[in-house]
Amino acid sequence: MRRLLLPALVLVLGCGASPKAAEVAPRGLVRAGTPDAVNLALARAQEKKQLFPWQPFSPETFARARAERKFILLDGAASWCHWCHVMDETTYHDERVGRLLKDKFVAIRVDIDERPDIGERYADWGWPATILLSPDAEELGKYRGYLPADELLPILEAIAQTDTSGGEKAPDPARIVPAPEALPWIAARASIDMDRYFDREEGSWGDFQKSPLGANVLFELRRAAHGDDLARRRAVFTLEKQRAILDPIWGGIYQYSAGSTWTEPHYEKLMPYQAANLEAYAAAHKATGRKDLLEDARGIARYLSTFLSNAEGAFLVSQDADVGAHEEGKPFIDGDVYYRLDDAGRRKLGIPRIDDHVYAYENGLAIAAMCTLFEASGDKDALAKAERAAAVLTASHVGRDGAVEHDAKTRSPVHYLADAAGFGRALVRLFEVTQNAAYRDAALRIAEAMEKTLLDEATGAYFAHTNDPSAVGVFARRERPFASNALAARFLAGLGRITGDQAVVARAKRTLVAIASPRGVAEQGRMIGDFLLALDEAGVFPWPGAR
Repeated sequence: MRRLLLPALVLVLGCGASPKAAEVAPRGLVRAGTPDAVNLALARAQEKKQLFPWQPFSPETFARARAERKFILLDGAASWCHWCHVMDETTYHDERVGRLLKDKFVAIRVDIDERPDIGERYADWGWPATILLSPDAEELGKYRGYLPADELLPILEAIAQTDTSGGEKAPDPARIVPAPEALPWIAARASIDMDRYFDREEGSWGDFQKSPLGANVLFELRRAAHGDDLARRRAVFTLEKQRAILDPIWGGIYQYSAGSTWTEPHYEKLMPYQAANLEAYAAAHKATGRKDLLEDARGIARYLSTFLSNAEGAFLVSQDADVGAHEEGKPFIDGDVYYRLDDAGRRKLGIPRIDDHVYAYENGLAIAAMCTLFEASGDKDALAKAERAAAVLTASHVGRDGAVEHDAKTRSPVHYLADAAGFGRALVRLFEVTQNAAYRDAALRIAEAMEKTLLDEATGAYFAHTNDPSAVGVFARRERPFASNALAARFLAGLGRITGDQAVVARAKRTLVAIASPRGVAEQGRMIGDFLLALDEAGVFPWPGAR
């Protein structure tokens, strides 16, 4: 049974594959004949109306909640998220839930791809993530995944009876960071911890939920390059086993498998997973010469070109797991049914919704992955697509001062670390494969803007986003997300590599020190590959024989 944040939380898995996702019981998909499927079908058949409106994540909305002393339900959702659709059709169409939300709450919905700061803040809790807040926007409870109406209702009822007159701000937790000299030891320990997660039967890391962790595979290939044959075998074995969640018809890789094997896929296709695994398969081909691994990489690249690209050549965000989740009155077709069909059968039923936003972060990941494919294969088409996307994004998303927009169409005064780090690293990779100085110079501008607007001088880490004067409550306290800082360190280490500027490499090391607290590293669980890659690229991983 779920309870409020204090004193306890019980976690339930949603769509997201978070660092802690392997430790909790998966719900799987809505399959025919199950109670969830029956509820979903009934909700559609009865055409129940949602009794409350979703409000935008805005200063005006929070001001209204504060003025009316109403609690806040924040729904962190994604357009591709299967369980978000199920919760929409069942829980949020339940009359009891709807009346309570209408009378006692302000309900806010956030697209976590559109707002990466919110996505990073609650990544361990979704998707969907249900965050309950006081009228002053202080956290009261956090809940992961799909909540049926009968589970959400008592939570809402308990909160609705709470006194709203007070409310204390949660203190910013103290940070314990190591000395710079400790980074090699931390790197060695983190790699050993990653080994403990390895699944000898099914490959990849973690044996409760199978996720295609491309960054972990890439780090294993780094080990192999330093003479570790066991790491090479682990990498190749993982790539072979996870082929079960490569789409054999359209290409691309599904988000994860809910069970302990690769046989229960969740069918969302997210750019971060496409890019990381495109890089992993391409790098494995380069390391082994195996043509089948190259064909796997090309299959992912073909999917990106066919489905996750627009006419201008920019890369897109994600593709939904299901058909009909976003269209009122149209039948809902579960991904477990849809993705078993051939191309003609799928197209007859329609195409799962594609999030056609053009975000800097996702484009950066895709561009870097295409560069790796070009290095491994010599495919000029991959490089051409990377350069075309970079040209589009540089013109539309990067200001003269180096500030990187998240979405050029809805220009926001707030800029995000993930966009700067992801796109900056892509420009570094493009310089490495083309030697075009324009890419290096643009990357330098982004790095300087990142330093001026995002650096937390007290810790040496970067904030998730620039200052937002309109933010209230918990959202006014900027976080220093581990994953985005690891990506920033990779960007800076690469920039130092192509410029020869050791001061930039020192920035990368400073960032790694800032996030490498024992708690920060431990919380990554099995998803530690990007951090290990950053440590290697910053020159601090203690390889055998290295001085």
